[in-house]
Amino acid sequence: MTRQPSIPSPSNDTSPPPPASSPRGTEHVQGRLTGGPVGWTLWRLSWPMSMGLFSIIAFNIVDTFYIGMLGAEPLAAIGFCFPVIFFMGAFAIGLGFGAQSVVSRAIGEGNMPRARRLTANTMTLVIGYSLFMTVLMQVISDPVFRLLGTPETLMPYVDQYMDVWYMGLIFLVSPIVANSLIRANGEALIPSIMMVVAAFINAVISPVLVFGWLGFPEMGMAGAAWATIAARFTIVIAAVWYLGFHEKVMEISWRSVQALPRHVGSILRFSVPATIAQLVSPLATAAIVRILAQYGPEAVAGFTVGSRIETLMLIPFFALQQGIGPFIGQNAGAKKPERLEQAERWIWRFAVLWGLFAMTVLACFGGDIGRLFSDHPDIIASTDQFLMLTGIGFVFAGLFYAGLGVLNPLGHPNLAAMMSAVRFLIVYIGAAWVLSRGLIPGIDGPTGVFLAAPLSWLVAGALAAWLINSRLPHGEKAGGKTTDKASV
Repeated sequence: MTRQPSIPSPSNDTSPPPPASSPRGTEHVQGRLTGGPVGWTLWRLSWPMSMGLFSIIAFNIVDTFYIGMLGAEPLAAIGFCFPVIFFMGAFAIGLGFGAQSVVSRAIGEGNMPRARRLTANTMTLVIGYSLFMTVLMQVISDPVFRLLGTPETLMPYVDQYMDVWYMGLIFLVSPIVANSLIRANGEALIPSIMMVVAAFINAVISPVLVFGWLGFPEMGMAGAAWATIAARFTIVIAAVWYLGFHEKVMEISWRSVQALPRHVGSILRFSVPATIAQLVSPLATAAIVRILAQYGPEAVAGFTVGSRIETLMLIPFFALQQGIGPFIGQNAGAKKPERLEQAERWIWRFAVLWGLFAMTVLACFGGDIGRLFSDHPDIIASTDQFLMLTGIGFVFAGLFYAGLGVLNPLGHPNLAAMMSAVRFLIVYIGAAWVLSRGLIPGIDGPTGVFLAAPLSWLVAGALAAWLINSRLPHGEKAGGKTTDKASV
């Protein structure tokens, strides 16, 4: 008989919970996710995230669209920039996931003082990281891009875009963490609205700065970067106001400072594996770009456009990952395994339904979508081929991202990191290298690289399905003695 895991408690903070009468206390926040129909609760958490994540990805698509209008070389250059941008944002995403895990568990346990101090100290960590990376990347930027195989003819475009990103990094990564903290409190709509507004601002400002409209100087690729920074700045202001003043779930006090060393350990225990899980994606993308670079800038540009569209179609799965994390965390903290079991069944349904729909759309309309970004026939053909092949694995992609959302708040961040490493570093890069070199008859070049995408989804999705089923507590069988193995 399969052993059903108990729900571990991650908190070693003994701060007492606030009185039940507190208007922004435990009952106000905890009741959002630990009661009511499970399917409706997951929908309420996830659908706003679809809207918000669409807005985040719209930043990249808008930049890609306008930069593509500057020519094939700038479009290829942005393909080399994206892996580095994702790499810099990986720690912020991992920090957000880690903080979301520990904060949501603290809320589920009724320990709001700990949750408030964890929130404040998480923002302290992300500010320190931003300043460090700004200085570091100014020093090592050129060697990094040459390591990626960036042609010298593209380096001026890369420098033009990335120099601005480095200067504004604090405003680019802070919103990622702040929105994760808002979601940890059970509120999904507010961060999504923030992201939609910011995406609208970016879409309006970007062409003005890129092409020099309305009397502004023509800034080219740098204009797209400045527009993104200006838009993300609005999220920073709104998120800090919401956390610190509206909901009062961020405590800036001497007690928070005293708790900082202890909380750093608690946050990093979940954030470091989550960061590793995030880092492997840009590392894999960089490796894929490096492999494709030998086949010309058209192959890189086609992959750049195709991967942006792939990401767009993955939004509902990203939303499920983001939405299910706070749900799992709060219900695990509140010791409600029967709700976790119901959540598992919803995961299977959604992965199959959206996966099949997305596969059909990408197979039928991939080429038409590619024509929106370039009129170069080779770029359009590469985009079409990549989208048709990657869509085959989308059902398993849904299981993969659900697994990431489930394992972190359950206290298994190392398993989530391992699962990401298998998908991106072992299967994706390994298969791309093997298949591109013609080691299998009839498959070589960019076709082999693109075929590696669905193969990696298949392997990682099957692994995720097994981990979710084996690690997620099921019904009354999980109601045993609480262990402290996941204590932070």
